[in-house]
Amino acid sequence: MGRHPSALGLLITTSCSCLFVALAIGVLTGGPLVRLDQSTAEALHTHASEAPGLTECFRIVGFPGSLVALALVGVLVAVALLVRRSWSTLYTWLAAVLGGEALNLLLKDLFARPRPSFEHPLVVETSYSFPSGQAMESLVVYGMLAYFAVLTLRNQRMRVVSVCGAAVVVALIGFSRVYLGAHYVSDVVG
Repeated sequence: MGRHPSALGLLITTSCSCLFVALAIGVLTGGPLVRLDQSTAEALHTHASEAPGLTECFRIVGFPGSLVALALVGVLVAVALLVRRSWSTLYTWLAAVLGGEALNLLLKDLFARPRPSFEHPLVVETSYSFPSGQAMESLVVYGMLAYFAVLTLRNQRMRVVSVCGAAVVVALIGFSRVYLGAHYVSDVVG
C-alpha cells in the first residue's frame, strides 16, 4: 500500500460497495436483516418514548445532519471556494454534494422501502427509508470537509483530529436517525 497510495482508497471503496450490495439484498429479500431492523427500531422507540431528555439530546445531536444544516454548510463552503477562486476544489465539492443528493434520491426511489412506523412517532418523514439521506449527505459533506483538511493541514495531529471529528459527527447523526425512529439501522449503514 505504501507504494500505491490509491490502493487504500480502492480497498475502502470496494469494501463499502460490497457492504451496500449485501444490505440492499437483505432489504429486498425481507429476511433476517429486516426482522433485526424492525426489532431494533421497536426497542429504541420504546426507550426513546420513555426518555424525553435523551430524545431531545438526540434531536440536537442530529441537527448537523438536518437538511437545513447540510444545505447551509454546502452553500457556505461553495461560496468560500468561489471567493478564493479555487475552481477545482469547488467543482469537486459541488460534484460530491450534488451527486450524493442525486444518488440518494435515485436509490430511495429504486428501493422504495417504507420508513419505520409507530403509533406515536417521534419524527414524521414522508420519503422512503433506504438509504438514509441525512446519513448519506452527512458522510459526503463532513467527509469532504475532512478530506480537504487532510489535503491542506500540515500538522499530522490536526489531520487525525479532523478525520476523527468528522467520523464522530457522522456516526452520531446516523445513530440519532435510528434512535428517533426515522430510519432502520440498515438504512443508516447503507
